[in-house]
Amino acid sequence: MGMVIRGWTGRWVLVLCAVLWQGQAGAADHDLRLGARVGGGEGLDYYSLFARWPAGWLQRQVVDRWLDGDLVQAYWDASVERWEGTGPDGDDNATEVYIFGPVARVNWPSDRLYLLFGVQPSYMSHAHIDDDDMGGNLQFTSHAGLVFEVTPRLAVGLRGQHTSNSRLYKPNPGMNLGSVTVSFRF
Repeated sequence: MGMVIRGWTGRWVLVLCAVLWQGQAGAADHDLRLGARVGGGEGLDYYSLFARWPAGWLQRQVVDRWLDGDLVQAYWDASVERWEGTGPDGDDNATEVYIFGPVARVNWPSDRLYLLFGVQPSYMSHAHIDDDDMGGNLQFTSHAGLVFEVTPRLAVGLRGQHTSNSRLYKPNPGMNLGSVTVSFRF
């Protein structure tokens, strides 16, 4: 008999364990961040757990070839999100969104107050959320954030994101969410 992981809580734990294991492979970079986001928008409540770690190959092969200095740094980012809303019938509904891809950290205006940008493929467990039909399960999430490092290990920030299917399906309503972020560096 195999072990079955059910529900969004089990999936979050599984993803975080995988990310922690993967983060050990890049431990030489000493910049694994784990964190949480809480927010909402367009009638949804939004919760997220995430991990971010340096993308050494992307840094060397892409960023360093185009930019000199430490202004831009490449990272991998994995997120597990839960969106909760109310359907057209008045019943509560929810979807989990799994996101993975590159993120650019722009050390501007300083190393302690910086910007994060990314566009990442995303997978929604349910394409219907709130009273919106997102068209299909495959989505793309673009986001921008402002982060302040309170201490060398603790950071807080604000993030805005847009998730849509990039016209892969009809309809393509998109969802805009905002959140507050807290992360801890290992």
